[in-house]
Amino acid sequence: MFSNYAATCADTFSSELGILSKSKPRLVTAPWRVVPPGTNGGVSVVGVGAGLLGAFIIAVASTLLLPFCKEWTFAYKIKYTLAMTLAGLSGSLLDSVLGALLQASVVDVHSGKIIEGAGGRKVLIHSHPMRSKPSAELRSKVVSYEEGKDGIAKTSAVNSHRNDSTKVSRAMRNAGAGESAVADGQHESRKVAVGNDILDNNAVNLLMAAIISVLAMLSACIVWELPFSVILPL
Repeated sequence: MFSNYAATCADTFSSELGILSKSKPRLVTAPWRVVPPGTNGGVSVVGVGAGLLGAFIIAVASTLLLPFCKEWTFAYKIKYTLAMTLAGLSGSLLDSVLGALLQASVVDVHSGKIIEGAGGRKVLIHSHPMRSKPSAELRSKVVSYEEGKDGIAKTSAVNSHRNDSTKVSRAMRNAGAGESAVADGQHESRKVAVGNDILDNNAVNLLMAAIISVLAMLSACIVWELPFSVILPL
């Protein structure tokens, strides 16, 4: 149970303090790829260090407060603390891997920054059809009207739009967004930069906690030479 707490705390510390890193994070599943801060699966030295600290805090607290730990020798307590810290850090890294694979990181194409969903929910990527339809109709009317005007003015407007699109794309690349996320202003303002839109943040955290809990119980059975049946429900 405390391995679950250690992993959750490590993941929280890593997410909240890792954003303070001066260097841009790299994708855990592709370390050669630089990604914008806040990307699911993005890791940095500061973030990993913060996660290690969070796991260590929970490990020390459990060693000092759990009743059965008081009967252990000092050496055994050290081993338990280190094991709990390692389990917590592993949970944080596992959460990053799951986030990079199963969770979509949505980037704003104008700023190149990652957009987070409220309450850990998924981020809306496409515009609402009822909103986009009137806008498209108005755009169509304007284009039809402009076709009867001077072609020089029309060409100037197109060039201006292209220049704006180029600036947006350059800003995204400087922010670390992938090439697949770079789009001009004629398309959606939000794109999936990393990952697959399968799970939201809450589901990823729950899956990570479940995996770490099971692995920790299996490890405990191996270390203490207990039958695996003790972790199965009756």
